[in-house]
Amino acid sequence: MKDVEKKVQVEWYDNPSIITNLLIGMIAIIIILSQSFAIHNNLSTQAILSSIINHNSVYLLLLVYFVALKTRVGKRYFDFLNVFLILLYFIMGITSILTVFQSFSLETLIDCCLHLTLFVYLFHTLFRRSKIWREFHLNKSPFNEISNDSYFYAMITFTVVLWAIELISTTTKDGTILACLDAFFMMLFARYIYLYGCFLENKSKKIKTANIDDIKEKVEEVKDKLDEVVEDIADSVEDVTKSLGKTVSNKLDSEDRKKVKKGSNKKIAKEKYSKKRGDK
Repeated sequence: MKDVEKKVQVEWYDNPSIITNLLIGMIAIIIILSQSFAIHNNLSTQAILSSIINHNSVYLLLLVYFVALKTRVGKRYFDFLNVFLILLYFIMGITSILTVFQSFSLETLIDCCLHLTLFVYLFHTLFRRSKIWREFHLNKSPFNEISNDSYFYAMITFTVVLWAIELISTTTKDGTILACLDAFFMMLFARYIYLYGCFLENKSKKIKTANIDDIKEKVEEVKDKLDEVVEDIADSVEDVTKSLGKTVSNKLDSEDRKKVKKGSNKKIAKEKYSKKRGDK
């Protein structure tokens, strides 16, 4: 029973499929609640459209991204979807920097640090298998020296600090609920990137463990097996050749014996015939 519980716990935070489903559900809840709050507060049409553009536009684009990952086409063009995601958060990072200069506060500063860290984390994780990574030698980037765990914990730290600031500054129940949902979404999103980083690290470890010595050893094993197969084939060919040679030689010997016997019979018959002639 304990083993089953452990498996369920591991699946909850280490299964990318479950994390993706939770992200899709969280985005849908945020969009629906934010719009319902805007309508419930009797906001004008302009204010509702502004809420959609400012708060929900990013979530709508992310919803398209994560839903696409559930399709066969999305899995096939995963790298292209990642380019779209990185460009999205690049724009958000630039926007957060401009926001700091326009209205400097602890909230805008933490928000800027969060989005810049997220952009670097996405760039150095999701681009790791792409041609851009190889052509621009991004493995030599100083940001690549930061481990996957460090990025993840930095994201969680910035998210929790920003969440606490928003809870302190908000004065409405609607704002509190949306602040909690935003924080939970960012934690799940960071976990999603972290799991993909773990996948890449495990893949690279498997490649590294298969070093030259192991490859040479496997080649030698294959070579030995091929030698054994060749020897077996040579032995079988030799056996077949010997058996055919014996068969042919036996056949030739039997034919020679028949010819000799036939010749001797003719000779005996001639001798008997000559003797009969002589007696007469």
